[in-house]
Amino acid sequence: MTLKDKGKLTDESTTIASWALAVCRTIDSTGVDSQHILNELGIDKALLHDPNARLLTQQMTQLWRRAVTTSGDEAIGLKVANFVQPTSFNALSFSLLVSESLEDAWSRIKRYYTIISNVLEMDIERGECESALCFNKIMGNHYADEAIDAFMATSYLMALQTSHGQITPIRLELERREPFDSQPFSTLFCCPVKFSAGHNKIFYSNRDLGLPFPSANRELALKNDEAIQAYFQSIVSQPFSQRVSKEISIAMTLGNPDRDAIAKAFHMSSRNLQRKLREEGTSFSEQVEQLRKDLAQKYLATPQLSMLEIAFRLGFKDPSNFTRAFKRWYGVSPLQYRQKNNPK
Repeated sequence: MTLKDKGKLTDESTTIASWALAVCRTIDSTGVDSQHILNELGIDKALLHDPNARLLTQQMTQLWRRAVTTSGDEAIGLKVANFVQPTSFNALSFSLLVSESLEDAWSRIKRYYTIISNVLEMDIERGECESALCFNKIMGNHYADEAIDAFMATSYLMALQTSHGQITPIRLELERREPFDSQPFSTLFCCPVKFSAGHNKIFYSNRDLGLPFPSANRELALKNDEAIQAYFQSIVSQPFSQRVSKEISIAMTLGNPDRDAIAKAFHMSSRNLQRKLREEGTSFSEQVEQLRKDLAQKYLATPQLSMLEIAFRLGFKDPSNFTRAFKRWYGVSPLQYRQKNNPK
């Protein structure tokens, strides 16, 4: 089965078809005709040139398996990054290239990664001196190790090339087992690589995250964001409240989430935003409250995060407001909760 109907994202795991095109071009570069593989898998090659087409992730996984077996190269996923084009991820690729910084680009990846694939979720893990772009597995979904390799390599090359070689990672941690020949990983990323890590994360220094990109163009970035949003809304079938929650989580890292700003992200008025949320039995304030409540538990489980930083991450300007809210949610203070659930 192949999805082509201007791509509606259903409950099934899918990947943008242009990603498969990059995989096929990589296979062709090894001397193997990818057309034969597509025929065997029942994938119409014409779909790979359709910017709105999507493939079932099961088909993508099979394509990755064949890429490895026919090439004999366990690191073939790294090479796929060389065949990714500016149009491979719809307008998202262009927005990344003209982002203000790597941190700005990461925010876009987190917000719009679903247009590439809904097998994984992107997250940003922030630390005192370094931060990581995380590729988190969604429970029940499966993916090929090579797909993660390719995403990591693409993210790395985007940062390296857009910064004119100034931004490089500190380390890379992968869930996959170590391949028989891991040298291609060390050679490409030029940093320590840990395999069987239980997660997929690429780390950069916070200083590098904030360095301005030479190609930054805010006006172009915003124009491309509008195109991404239009495409995103055309393919996403998740509840509107869930999409609002995702926007709130992004805005929360910048301060107290503003309803008008969130409404603007959906190209609608604040009143219409509230109306659509009421239709799903919730409200903007309830969305903010629930997200803060859930994230508070997650952040308190990370010992290196101070109470002050957690409060700011949740959009509380005054840490005492965070303490009062947490007591209302869980009946104890944040410090008591941390001591009880994370004993030394």
